Amino acid sequence: MPTNGVFARAAAATVAGVALLGLTACARPTAGTAVPAATTTETPPPTTVVTPPPATVYVVPETVTVPKTPAKPLTPCQRLHADGYSYAVAYTEWELAGYPANWDADHDGFPCEQSYGEQ
Repeated sequence: MPTNGVFARAAAATVAGVALLGLTACARPTAGTAVPAATTTETPPPTTVVTPPPATVYVVPETVTVPKTPAKPLTPCQRLHADGYSYAVAYTEWELAGYPANWDADHDGFPCEQSYGEQ
């Protein structure tokens, strides 16, 4: 019996003593029924997206002015040593200054030992 242009047939088979019943169908187009054509969809080729690297941001640190700590005044021995004078000149200056006690820290009679070392 045709149903929408499809004829169905009953088929029977016996396998190992068991009767199997199956339906087979044969699709035939009928007049006025259009068969859809096979459609193919083309996939577009893959595209590569290039993103620019992130921008580098440089942050300039604030300029901070630190007030200078007032320098400790140099002792006469330190000043002579810093100016490049020899120990003999420092000793002579100590004599000319009247042998001040603050030039001889350990009071052993030799001035400027902390700047020039033991002489």
